[in-house]
Amino acid sequence: MDSNRKGGKGDPEKGQTGPTAARRPAGHSRLRQAVASLDAEDIALARLQAHVRRTETIHAAAPSAATAPRRTTVRLSAALLARLRQRAKRDGVTASEVVEEAVERFLRSR
Repeated sequence: MDSNRKGGKGDPEKGQTGPTAARRPAGHSRLRQAVASLDAEDIALARLQAHVRRTETIHAAAPSAATAPRRTTVRLSAALLARLRQRAKRDGVTASEVVEEAVERFLRSR
């Protein structure tokens, strides 16, 4: 029996270590192609999504400074703050929304 063929293994000088070693490069290249094509698809999809986001940002109607919500501080007593929070919780809205509605009603009545 040839010493290079002992145990059914291929020629170690050629880099073959087993019966499937001759098939590895073909399968490996198919795997690389699949990974490469998947990467190309991911890159193309990412570029498309970025383009769509830029387009939507450009065409989105920017809120004017007059209508955009602004932040302010209101000082309330502990009792009034508790009532405000209870009302907001009961109505299922934020305290800011309760205050905004109350101020609008107050200013319309004058």
